[in-house]
Amino acid sequence: MTDNSCRGLKNRMPKLKNKVVCVNGRRTSMRMCQQEWSAFEEVCEREKISRNDLLGLIEEYKNHRLGLTYSARLFILSYFRNAATETGHLSAGHSRKDYCSTLRQLIGHSLTD
Repeated sequence: MTDNSCRGLKNRMPKLKNKVVCVNGRRTSMRMCQQEWSAFEEVCEREKISRNDLLGLIEEYKNHRLGLTYSARLFILSYFRNAATETGHLSAGHSRKDYCSTLRQLIGHSLTD
């Protein structure tokens, strides 16, 4: 692949946003895309916990071989996956016969920033 062909891919990659956070009394930075930060903030709002406190819990329970950012991403995925129910899937239109077009729209929306 030449350098020119990679430029098109770079334009489609979500921008990572750096944020300085305080985890268990120490300052550190994390880089996630805006959608990941938004999902993380939504969890904090739903669970009535501060971002730093939630990150402290994630750090406390994470595998020591995994980084904090990666562990936060796994947590976000797990949180929303565990919250998904059959009723919720049906009301969102999942598993319909024409869902393929809805799925394409959902993928397109979720992969663009």
